[in-house]
Amino acid sequence: MQELFLKQNDFKYVNLYANLKDFDDFALISLCKTAVDNQVGSISVKDEYVENVWKWLELSDVSLNSIINNFDGSITLDEMFRRIKTSCNRGADAIEVFLPPFFFDVDIENIPAEMDEYLLAISEAKGVKKVKVSCESSFLKHPSNLKAIVYLLSKYKIDYLKTASGLYSENSSINHLNAILEEAKSSTALGIDFLFDNHLSNAFVIDDSIRLAGRLLGQERLDNKQFMVSCFVKDFNTLLGKSTC
Repeated sequence: MQELFLKQNDFKYVNLYANLKDFDDFALISLCKTAVDNQVGSISVKDEYVENVWKWLELSDVSLNSIINNFDGSITLDEMFRRIKTSCNRGADAIEVFLPPFFFDVDIENIPAEMDEYLLAISEAKGVKKVKVSCESSFLKHPSNLKAIVYLLSKYKIDYLKTASGLYSENSSINHLNAILEEAKSSTALGIDFLFDNHLSNAFVIDDSIRLAGRLLGQERLDNKQFMVSCFVKDFNTLLGKSTC
């Protein structure tokens, strides 16, 4: 992948994340330091690390996202509710929920009751905090699926649709983002977090995505942080010309 291009004024739209399968204190401290030193908008860490990371970020303006990973569908509704509440109590500003991909292969005329129940539980648990739900856009089979997702997330007052979780080999392209933004521009309360595919060869993908969001959502929604770009911290450090671990 080429070095990415990004204007420093746009760092506020960046959400940094580390390898979800390889967390340790050194990696988390490095993630926090990169975020604080460069004044990015937020970072994402697994929910079990929120309490420690919150202490490291306490005096900064960097927001903290707690990741609750239910990609295999093993977390019950009660457990999901409890973990969201716990993350909020431990200092998370937002919760990222990774649901199984089959949740998003839906017909808008026939929404599964299970998905309704999960989104209701997530919405009730978050309280005044923000919540994101990943949709794995590269897995979507039909454009109508996206319409159903945007409708459902808006219905249950989910704050952000995240375009991918980062758990799979493919994330999101600019084409995926364009389709999502087109669908979301009429849902004025729904924000978008674009996790782009790190195999993309376009060095301007971050800059392009921010300009695209500004055009389709409007500058006011950007100013209200209703658009973020999730970037792997090693790629971000490469962008800055820094050494990485």
